[in-house]
Amino acid sequence: MKKLISMSVAAAVATTMSFASSTDDLRAELEALKKEVAALKKQTKGLKAKKIKKQISQLKSAALNDNIKWSVDFRTAYDVIGYKYADGTSDWNQIFTNRLWLGMGFAPTSNLIFKGTLSYYKMYGQLPDPKMGFNYFDWVVNETPNDGQLRVKEAYWLYFGDAFLGANIPWTASFGRRPATDGLLVNYREDQNPKSPIGHIINTEFDGASFKFDLNNVTEIPGMYFKLCMGRGMTNASSRYHGITSNGDGTYTIDSNAVDYTKVDGAKNVDLAGFIFVPYDDGQYSVHTTAFKAFNLPGMVDVSPLNSTRGDGVFTFAQVGDIYGAAISFIAEGIGDGINDMLDDTVLFASLAGSKTDPKGNGLNMLGTSDKKSGTSVYLGANWPCQMIDDARVGVEYNHGSKYWRSFTYAEDTLAGSKLAARGDAFEVWFNKELIGKKLTAQLRYTYIDYKYTGSNAFFGDGGTPLTMDEAQAYMMNPVDKAQDIRLYIRYRY
Repeated sequence: MKKLISMSVAAAVATTMSFASSTDDLRAELEALKKEVAALKKQTKGLKAKKIKKQISQLKSAALNDNIKWSVDFRTAYDVIGYKYADGTSDWNQIFTNRLWLGMGFAPTSNLIFKGTLSYYKMYGQLPDPKMGFNYFDWVVNETPNDGQLRVKEAYWLYFGDAFLGANIPWTASFGRRPATDGLLVNYREDQNPKSPIGHIINTEFDGASFKFDLNNVTEIPGMYFKLCMGRGMTNASSRYHGITSNGDGTYTIDSNAVDYTKVDGAKNVDLAGFIFVPYDDGQYSVHTTAFKAFNLPGMVDVSPLNSTRGDGVFTFAQVGDIYGAAISFIAEGIGDGINDMLDDTVLFASLAGSKTDPKGNGLNMLGTSDKKSGTSVYLGANWPCQMIDDARVGVEYNHGSKYWRSFTYAEDTLAGSKLAARGDAFEVWFNKELIGKKLTAQLRYTYIDYKYTGSNAFFGDGGTPLTMDEAQAYMMNPVDKAQDIRLYIRYRY
């Protein structure tokens, strides 16, 4: 009993001492807090109430996201590029590139959004021979490694309407520099959500507008919608001070009669108008169609003397005619229903596209001829979750283009040339891996292009003339017969 009392007394004493110690600590913390409050009052004593209210308002605005939200997409890539020429010789090179996309977004109301993207894309180091030419053409400038300038890739506003003309048809309207690259089908290998166009036939930056109408409410067909698209690829207007021309030797020629922003002699607007129609999309199986017409398209026109050969000719840039394009794509995002996890997450797609030229005469050819020419392209692909490595996907793709096939895929991000523009066969296999979720990812990709005809990556004039390798060599040319691109990248997104 005495032992028990002694233990109780000892415990009580220990508890009292611990409580006293805690009380002392708490008292010290309170004293320190009082000093901090007093110092804060002294600092803010001279501030006017109006200024304090303004600061509070700014803090509330920031807390309510009343500001532009930024995102970062930064990719470092290593490409090994190889070309085999018609005469059997070859070239190989290795290229490091950095690509930075700074995304912008702001929604001042629930039905109005601004979206934008600033782009920086360059090879490591200074360019040894920087030439201001087609590398800076508006359709391709943000998908081509250049001199490291920060440019606007996308900038547009998007309005959401609940009922078009009183009907139960949700709709949208948008104007600006549109999101027109890395569209549907192409987006799978690019490991990102699809943008506006069908990537099989359009992968080109442009300025324009779109109007989308969701029809599933009135038709009761899942996912049905119709979208009008309009764009301008080149203006007919002159620029500021366009009457001052450099002679290339440090001197300038001045045309005193030139007036700014007037029509350039002989120039017409290069415009595109078309639509996207999705007749069915239940979230697993879908059909996507598009059709368009592009007007007054440019190209390199041969103005060589009669005694010259095609291989060493002289060319000028001119507008040669119009073109029609269309595509239909079938997608299955998941095979069957619950067969197994792999098939549930497997994507299959098949796409057929066609083009038709319409030369405007005046002695200017389209694709080397004054006749209307049609071309076709097939695009097949499959991708699925890797069974040996977690958080990874494997994809295989194939496409074939005919002799006169012509796509608008100038901005396709394949350094060896647009595989979707190839007049011949292209094969691709890719492996995408999440390293730290979607914040840090990696890709290993191999692209092989076997050209059957020349001019795949040209514009619409004589430079796009399709010649077999033998025909090209007869003209003293030595075009690329086969191209390869092995790419490894690390990509950070937040």
